[in-house]
Amino acid sequence: MPAHGTTSLEQVGAFLVRVLVSGLACYLAIRVADGFFAQLAAAVFFTIVLTTPWELVNRLGGREPSDGE
Repeated sequence: MPAHGTTSLEQVGAFLVRVLVSGLACYLAIRVADGFFAQLAAAVFFTIVLTTPWELVNRLGGREPSDGE
């Protein structure tokens, strides 16, 4: 299999986790807050809260955080 132009499964997994966390954060923000700015602030808060454990596991597990490169 050629290495050029392929994406590793780890990068695909990290992308899927980011998409799921973003979607869940937006859903929770809509359910919890009223008004655009309150929902925006809630979405940012939920995104930070939900991604922190993922980043801690990656860093404590000895893996570098995947930045898409």
